[in-house]
Amino acid sequence: MNPKWLFPVATIVMLILMGLAGSSRLVARIDLWLDQHDAPLTAQANALSPVIDCINRVDVHWRVAYELYKSPKQPAEPVRDWIANQHDFDDNGASDAPGIQRDICSPKISEKLKLLEYDPPQVLKADAYAQALQQVTPLTQQITFYRQARFSTAISEVLPAFADQFRARAEDYLTASTVLRQHVESLDLEQRRAQLNLIEARLGKDIHWYLLAYMIQARDTLNLVTEGVKNRTLTPQALAKTTAELQLAWDYRQQFSQRQLPETQKRNEVPDYLWSHIARPTQKYLDALNALHKDWQNKAEPQRLSDDFYAVTRGYDSLISHYNRLARVEY
Repeated sequence: MNPKWLFPVATIVMLILMGLAGSSRLVARIDLWLDQHDAPLTAQANALSPVIDCINRVDVHWRVAYELYKSPKQPAEPVRDWIANQHDFDDNGASDAPGIQRDICSPKISEKLKLLEYDPPQVLKADAYAQALQQVTPLTQQITFYRQARFSTAISEVLPAFADQFRARAEDYLTASTVLRQHVESLDLEQRRAQLNLIEARLGKDIHWYLLAYMIQARDTLNLVTEGVKNRTLTPQALAKTTAELQLAWDYRQQFSQRQLPETQKRNEVPDYLWSHIARPTQKYLDALNALHKDWQNKAEPQRLSDDFYAVTRGYDSLISHYNRLARVEY
C-alpha cells in the first residue's frame, strides 16, 4: 500500500470501529490519537477542553445563583447587574443552567486527561470538582436553585436542617471550584502561549496568530489588574499602559480587513468571523478598563471604583464566553 494512504485508511478503520463499539473511552482515545498526530500540544489542549468547558459554562451561573439563594430579597448590586445583563454571555446559561450542567459537566470531564496521562494533579482537581458538583446538585434541584437566575419568584424559606446541609455542600463545591479554576487558568494560558508559537512556526504572524495573541493579551490585562488590586500595587499609569497595549492588540485586526486573494480569504473566514463575533464584548471590556482609569484619576468614591473593577472582570468573562462558544465549534 502506498504510504501516503496509511494515515487516512487507518483513520477510517478506527472511525468504523468507533461506530461499532459505541464506547466513549474509545472515542476519546481516537480523538487524542488524531490530535497527537498533529502535535502533542493539540492533544493536551483537547484533553483539557472538557474541564475548561465545564467551568466556563457552569461555574459562573452557579455562583450567581448561590449568591441569590443567600440573599433573595436584597441581592448585592453586582449580582443584580449580572443577572440583568445575562445576555453578555453567549451560552444562554442563566436560562438553561441545569441542562448545560447535565450535558457538559459529567464525572467524565477528566477522562481524556487520564488517557493522555497529562498533568495528574489536574485530574485530581477535576475529579474533586465533578464530585462536589454531583453532591450538591440534588439539593439545588429541591429548591429550584437556578430559578433565581430567571427572575422567578423567590424561594420559600428552607428548613434549618436543609439549609445547614446545603451550605456545607455548597462551600465544598466553591472550594473545589476555586482550586480547579486557579490551576486550569494557569495551564490554559501556558498552552495558549505555546499554541501561538506553533502558529507562528507554521503560518507566520497571520490572522490566526493575531487573534490568539489578542486573547492572551486580554487575559494578561485582567491578571495584571486583578493582582494589582489584590496586592494594592496597581497604579493609574500601569492601568493606562496595559489598556493601551490591549487596544493595540485589538486594532491589529484592521490589517486583515483589506482586499484579500481568494485562497487567503477562504483560509481566513473562521478567524475573521471570530473577530467580528467578539467585537461587542471586546468594546465593553475596553470601556470598563477606561472607566476604571478615568474614575481613579478623578478620585472617585471607593464604591464607584469597586463597581468599575467588577465591570472589568465581567467584561472579560463576557469576552471569553463569546470567544469560547464559537471557537469550540470552529476549531
